[in-house]
Amino acid sequence: MIKFLIFSVLFLIVFASILDISAQEKFSSLQGENVEEWHQIASSLISNNKYEESIKYYDRILKENPEDQRALLNIGSVMIQLEKNKEAIVYYDKILEINPNNTNALTSKAIAFSNLQKFSDAYLLIEKASTLEPENKTVKSKKANFLSGAPTAPAYKSKYDIEFRVTVRDASGNLVSVAESTNTRFLPYPITDKVFAETFDTKDTVIIDGKLYERVQKYETFEPWDDMIGMFSIFTEKDGYIINIFEAFSPYVAVQDDDVITAEWTILKEAI
Repeated sequence: MIKFLIFSVLFLIVFASILDISAQEKFSSLQGENVEEWHQIASSLISNNKYEESIKYYDRILKENPEDQRALLNIGSVMIQLEKNKEAIVYYDKILEINPNNTNALTSKAIAFSNLQKFSDAYLLIEKASTLEPENKTVKSKKANFLSGAPTAPAYKSKYDIEFRVTVRDASGNLVSVAESTNTRFLPYPITDKVFAETFDTKDTVIIDGKLYERVQKYETFEPWDDMIGMFSIFTEKDGYIINIFEAFSPYVAVQDDDVITAEWTILKEAI
């Protein structure tokens, strides 16, 4: 019985090895005879997560035609999958030398920059692609995706002065706590100006220390979503992505299920 089990295990190991070798031979035998076949083989390899092997075919294509933009774009994407973002940028730059307005290369290069934490550079590329093809669904989606993941910047000493207060009352209306935020942030891109101009409940102008400011205010009342609260945001939704525009971090306060929370925003922007 033991011998039978050992034999069965060995058989399964050998059989699995044969399957793996067969799979490798399947891809290695796909040599291809022209550029289009090499593209197809490379795509097949990518679909099977064989990124390193796909590079060999793209190299073969680029040896035949160094300006094959399809190959340059795809090998750049492979480099991003392999977390070689700097190498990916090299390939995208080659495309942009041929065609500076290639939106696929612009948005893909933006992704590589974003992965390298170079968000300002990434945004410039995304914005250029969006300007070139404002109705391109792929470009719009990539822009929204970028903005949803882009870091916010401290509002302190910026063009925005953000005051935030959260008030908690119990079910009877009695005051439980008040917390003010000293840590406020905003998304440092043009979309923020658009939200500032269009989103808030009230808007007026005030003069502070001889300077004219636009002032917007927003009041939100809602029930607790957790037993502790401390982070609030004003956001917008764009192409299926939630984008935080303004953020406020208040000291965490304990709340009960039947408490009522009121968030009060006052945001100033120096008038031009």
